[in-house]
Amino acid sequence: MMMNPTLGKPEEDLAVYDYTDISMNVCLIKYEYIFDPWTNDSRYLYSNENMQNEIEALNELMKSKVSLVCVFFNSAFSYLFMTIGFVGMFVFYKMKNDLSMAFIFACIFLVAFSHYIMCIICSYIITKGVIKSVETRIKSLNIKYKKEKIYFKLINLSSFGLKYLKLFTLSKGQAYFTLRVIYKYCKII
Repeated sequence: MMMNPTLGKPEEDLAVYDYTDISMNVCLIKYEYIFDPWTNDSRYLYSNENMQNEIEALNELMKSKVSLVCVFFNSAFSYLFMTIGFVGMFVFYKMKNDLSMAFIFACIFLVAFSHYIMCIICSYIITKGVIKSVETRIKSLNIKYKKEKIYFKLINLSSFGLKYLKLFTLSKGQAYFTLRVIYKYCKII
């Protein structure tokens, strides 16, 4: 077996990188944005408690970006009153031929629909503010952990590539984003 004497040890140690995805659960009914807890990965070369503290700090940041005005823009009320308005219109117009009551329920439906549109606009504005603040914090985390070679990236998982516009769902929390943490898995010497 011949060995090549011109090949020496590399100037830098070679490293193998791995990543962990941490889902951001979004519940637009309550305007909650929450990252899942950090998974205890024993292969990780950095303290799990410190990484969990960073995730909790991101959760607190997102919570602070949601204002109390959001209480007035809950789409569940819109759904309820649109249903009441539609059923009332149908019953009073088709079955009882009472145009004045059908008109009142049509107005209820239109007000509820316009409230729903305002809820979509409000969720867009709030989601944009939350995501912008998280992206700014991720940039500072990348600078902070540059020496340890830990990198953070926020990935958009929503369909159609819409970053800030999210549709209301009745589920408790849906993962629209994930935080990818790329870290050193092991060192090859």
